Amino acid sequence: MGDGLWSVQGYCVSAERESDLTEGLQRPSVLGDDALPQFLRANTDYVTHGDFWEAVQRSIRDRLGQERYSIWFSQTELMGGDEGRLVVGVPNVIIQQFLTVRYAAAVSAAVEDLVGRPMQVEFDVAPRLFRKMRAEQRLELQHSDQTASKATPPAPRRPPARRDLGFDRLIVTRSNRLPCAAARELAGQENPRFRFLYVCGDYGLGKTALMQAMLALASGPEVGLAPVYLLAESWCNEYYHAIQQKTTRAFRNRYRACTMLLLDDVQFIEGKAAGQTELVHTVKHVLNRGGRVALGGTPRPEELREVGPELRALLGSAFPAVLMPPHQDERLEMARELSARMGLRATEDVCRSVAESYGESFARLESAVCCLALYASVHGCETVGVPEAAEALAGLQPRGDQRLGLIEIAGAVQEAFGVGAEQLTGSSRSRTVCLARQVAMHLAREMTGASLTEIGRYFGGRTHSTVKHAVEKVAAEREADSHLAALVDRIAQKLGGSPSR
Repeated sequence: MGDGLWSVQGYCVSAERESDLTEGLQRPSVLGDDALPQFLRANTDYVTHGDFWEAVQRSIRDRLGQERYSIWFSQTELMGGDEGRLVVGVPNVIIQQFLTVRYAAAVSAAVEDLVGRPMQVEFDVAPRLFRKMRAEQRLELQHSDQTASKATPPAPRRPPARRDLGFDRLIVTRSNRLPCAAARELAGQENPRFRFLYVCGDYGLGKTALMQAMLALASGPEVGLAPVYLLAESWCNEYYHAIQQKTTRAFRNRYRACTMLLLDDVQFIEGKAAGQTELVHTVKHVLNRGGRVALGGTPRPEELREVGPELRALLGSAFPAVLMPPHQDERLEMARELSARMGLRATEDVCRSVAESYGESFARLESAVCCLALYASVHGCETVGVPEAAEALAGLQPRGDQRLGLIEIAGAVQEAFGVGAEQLTGSSRSRTVCLARQVAMHLAREMTGASLTEIGRYFGGRTHSTVKHAVEKVAAEREADSHLAALVDRIAQKLGGSPSR
């Protein structure tokens, strides 16, 4: 059997399980001849069980669509039945188990439409269908062997590894230090302590950047692993195309023989049973040959929904490189580091505000700092302050989103009261500055989702009680002072909203 694998409706089944698949194939059909039992003839207009099953198949096709019908029900037959159930024949145990879980209810509903009463549907292996599929598989393997012996199809062209996307580009903090160290060891050390890594983390935390850094390091002349990197969706598409073209042998030779396999966005393999089975065998082959494997995905292994137990167990055996959101104190350091790399000179208030507003993910923070750097370059700003940052980052606010950032509110209040950023967040006790600071806190509380603690931290490290006092004081004075109320309303209108009094 070649490499000990054979394909069944897109599934790969080990040849060692062939005895399990042939179990019970000598059982005769319950129906015996071609005539329908009395209970079916009394409830339908069909005479033979062949005609009846064709009608059931048409109903299944109408319910599930032509594509699903062609994959799962084109090779089925009616094996037997009695007063309360029907037995549907399928080619093998794998399809029997899958149809029992996924489509038994749909077939029961199709039968009920014709019979007029509920019927239990069971699936069993039909000897004729099993022998037919086995013969087709032998022909496919012979064709694959002949094709592979003549010429191996060239591997799909993939972009070369970019050395500028290496580990030096990453910003390492406490939140991602362990995943970065694990990835560097797998891709760069001659004898790593582990050979199977699963990188997972929410969108924007740097999963793809870490996978690309491994690709760049492993591709370098000092390592020379010749890694293969692609997305799980592309890998599945190639595999299904190989099945259609009967070139699965060449596909397996290409990926199972590689020294390092990097497969990103594994979550896109959910629901693709054939691709999952092939991935399990590919990973095991690479590891057994002494190779290395790194898989990347957004969810953790236990959070993947539509995956089989074998793939879930395989992912659970990998070294877990879990990327966590950066902590509050790490965000400011990240903003400073990104600003320095991009040649941006920004005030401390701007760095702090950007870190708090956009630092929940590396991707958003990088976009915000990039906007500031581009703004400074276009406008010739030596240093970006709060008003400039508010204008530069206006495009990052979601359309129709009325939740503003603290940086925009601070900029509008500075302009209205004629005070500087250092005064607004500093220790000045002058009446004008204190009033401006209190108004800014009041607007921040009314127009953003920031907590009292977050507002106090932004405006110079004020306490929770200080912010609460400022919010209540301005709210009371707006009721008593029409001039202050008009000023606060103008600031709110400029910001695109109208806080409640």
